[in-house]
Amino acid sequence: MSVNEHEIECGAGMKRRTVIRAAAWSAPVIAVAIATPMAAASVAAPLTAPGGGLSEWQGSTSVGTWTVTQPNRVQVNTGQSVGFNVLNPDTGDVEPAGKFTSGGITVTVQWGAGNGVTNPTSYRLEERTLNGWTRLGALPTEGVSGTVQYVYTGILNGASNLVQLPVVWLYPSAGGVLTASYVNTSLSAEYLSEKTSGARVP
Repeated sequence: MSVNEHEIECGAGMKRRTVIRAAAWSAPVIAVAIATPMAAASVAAPLTAPGGGLSEWQGSTSVGTWTVTQPNRVQVNTGQSVGFNVLNPDTGDVEPAGKFTSGGITVTVQWGAGNGVTNPTSYRLEERTLNGWTRLGALPTEGVSGTVQYVYTGILNGASNLVQLPVVWLYPSAGGVLTASYVNTSLSAEYLSEKTSGARVP
């Protein structure tokens, strides 16, 4: 509209119908600009996942050992996915997909002492596929213990919103057979309780 006003002030000799035609042309542009924010505001943002046992993790972590094919290794989270459901407190039914968000989710992989392993041996970690997750910090160094974390943002609830977990492999530093260690994985989120599982190796 400011462009049309400028033209009218500078062009005193303009015909009246030309000015009217310019003003009429600019009207639809203004209407579109006003309608777009209103449409965007009508989309509700996801709610935070509720506590009190109403939010339930979907999927799981895994620790699997491979000793038939070389090199021997521990495969963490191969083929595993994660998400969550929310239950309606009044009916017990599962809430519609996409209605809630978990906030950022973190998966943590650790190895070392635990579950009866008091003298763990050295392993090195290799990232196989991160499936869209982002590692926090540097890769852990090879040793008798280590920790690595990955984060994923914006997971919504429902079976259609599952995401594949990051897959890492652990190799015994000395090569050959798997040696004593305890591998633990955990899932945590801003609005969900922590879920932990682990396995003794070998």
